[in-house]
Amino acid sequence: MKRILKNNNSEILTNKWVYPKDAQKIRSVLETEQDGYCAYTEAKISATYSVDIEHFNPNLININNDSYTNWFAVSHKWNNKKSDKWAKYQPILHPTDEHLEIRVRYEIETGTYVCNSDDSSANNLIELLDLNNIGLINDRQNKIELIKDLFSESGVESFEKWLSHPKSKHDLIEFRRAIETVFNIQL
Repeated sequence: MKRILKNNNSEILTNKWVYPKDAQKIRSVLETEQDGYCAYTEAKISATYSVDIEHFNPNLININNDSYTNWFAVSHKWNNKKSDKWAKYQPILHPTDEHLEIRVRYEIETGTYVCNSDDSSANNLIELLDLNNIGLINDRQNKIELIKDLFSESGVESFEKWLSHPKSKHDLIEFRRAIETVFNIQL
């Protein structure tokens, strides 16, 4: 999981949009700000992908403290996975935490997200969001293998150059955190 960066100049903030009244506009802007990726799974959002405005802390829904910092564009499936388990996974690391990518690490060998054994907030985030769901692990690993195969067949000497090549299949880049770790690059 990549840390989600919130924009202090977001259109959501400048227009003072509120949920649920402005939900469609909010969801559209969140998708754009997240570069078209689900905040939790890092799967690419497409026309066939059901996306929700996720209220990370569900206790804030429809109260004054529910705001832009609590909203993320996420897969409907992953939104539903956490809907009734919030209280069980406290304390929890927030997806915007500046240390998220240090505390929640992608392990290449297993395709899983791990954290230090004494970091309950990070572990609770991994567990609540089901980041190590076997289907998600397989999807990440399969995508990485596909990219490795395409890269090796391309004849381009570096992954960065391959990404900038017009035929790179850049649209295949999902699961950015896993790819960054495997290929030791920044996307």
